[in-house]
Amino acid sequence: MDAELQKAVTGLGEAREKLRDEVATPLRARRDRFPEADEHLLLGALAAVVESLEEIALVAVERRSTHFTSSPAKVAHDNLGRASERLREAERQSGRQAEGRAGLNA
Repeated sequence: MDAELQKAVTGLGEAREKLRDEVATPLRARRDRFPEADEHLLLGALAAVVESLEEIALVAVERRSTHFTSSPAKVAHDNLGRASERLREAERQSGRQAEGRAGLNA
């Protein structure tokens, strides 16, 4: 495998494992709801990860070797873009709600 591609594949695998071990598993371990005032922080962090994946999918489209890889990568890029937009909107809404509630409690 090409050294540059191997580095990318390895890095993505390591990132996946780290996200699973340090984020998903601890979040699943607790069953209580997130504090409403902090929800926007998680949504923003999740949106940032999705945006990074969107960027990687775009590189896959731009640097593809065959048309067989282009279509799935383009679909993934488009879907990730829509997902990140939705997450960013949810982040904004959640942040506004948190600010509104903080103002009521002040």
